[in-house]
Amino acid sequence: MDLHYSLEQLLAFQYVAEHLSFKKAANQLFLTPTALSHRIKKLEQQLNVQLFERHTRAISLTPEGNYLLKHVQSGFEQIQTALNQLQHHKQRLFTITTTSSFASEWIIPYLPELQSRFPNMMFRVHTSYDPVNMASGLYDLAIRYGLGGYQDVNVELLAEDEYVAVGHPSLNSETIDWSSIPLIHFTWGDEYCPNRISWQKWFDRQNLHIHASQQQVFYTQENHAIQAVLSGQGVALLSRITITKDLQQQRIKIVSPYIEKALGYYFLTLPTADPVVNEIKQWCRDKFLQSYVVNIQI
Repeated sequence: MDLHYSLEQLLAFQYVAEHLSFKKAANQLFLTPTALSHRIKKLEQQLNVQLFERHTRAISLTPEGNYLLKHVQSGFEQIQTALNQLQHHKQRLFTITTTSSFASEWIIPYLPELQSRFPNMMFRVHTSYDPVNMASGLYDLAIRYGLGGYQDVNVELLAEDEYVAVGHPSLNSETIDWSSIPLIHFTWGDEYCPNRISWQKWFDRQNLHIHASQQQVFYTQENHAIQAVLSGQGVALLSRITITKDLQQQRIKIVSPYIEKALGYYFLTLPTADPVVNEIKQWCRDKFLQSYVVNIQI
């Protein structure tokens, strides 16, 4: 007998044998008594063994039926145990989407701790400046940089950002010649940030001018601009949230008291988010607030 073609019949047999009633077994299996009876007859034909004694108003197991029931029950119990264990140990994929700089500074360094806290979770970090569609089901938690007017999601402010002028620690901020200091630009497109902060705006608001002969370099990746500052190539306008750790470790320093207010970082979650999403969101908030120092002195 090929077991592959008999699992339905074996399950039907177990239910009938345990209840000694075709009607009760049929109800639990969502079958008609006739369909259930056909399955039992097919099993008996495959085995060439009679499993039930059929009486006028009752049925009973034959010795062969009793023997088979013990093994069928044991077999299905083992299968159910295996399924339960697989379900219990199954790892859930949890995707956090955020900007590249936020992921580098505030998510990735703490991932081992997050994985230790949620051992049955696989984490995926997705980076993008694009608007995120939470309804797509691709993301569990989004952290986006913007104005906060997001639709059809729960929105929570994490922190408001500001841009500061920074340079190498060896740079004397009191003697900077703003007409000749090399300018390091970080550009990432007006399509993402309509009020994008730039050196031109920074100079204009202080009645300063960028000179035609002034050395300038443009980067599309924020970490590249940071590396240029670290290597002493000039001054850059950078997000305080992004460079908090570099400031704390005195790898770079603020070289002007003039600050440009920027946008904010926001948590985005679906209204139907489960407790795990909210717990991880709170963990992200706690980790950020533990390390982020707003008032760093020049």
